[in-house]
Amino acid sequence: MLSSRTVRQTVRRARATRFARDAYLELRKCQWPTPEQTARLTALVLAISLLMAIILGLADMGFDRLFNLITS
Repeated sequence: MLSSRTVRQTVRRARATRFARDAYLELRKCQWPTPEQTARLTALVLAISLLMAIILGLADMGFDRLFNLITS
């Protein structure tokens, strides 16, 4: 007769194996981007990040000047 600890370990191992197999099968269904799409989307993310950095930097400078006007 198996101990309850052995049964729990076996069940846990079976769950982990099934999870790994299911994850692998799901990843096989994914449509991965082409290298050109990856490069284009990376450039887009960098451009948007730069634009947001500029906008937030200008807003910060504006609020700083407004705060200095109010407190001076």
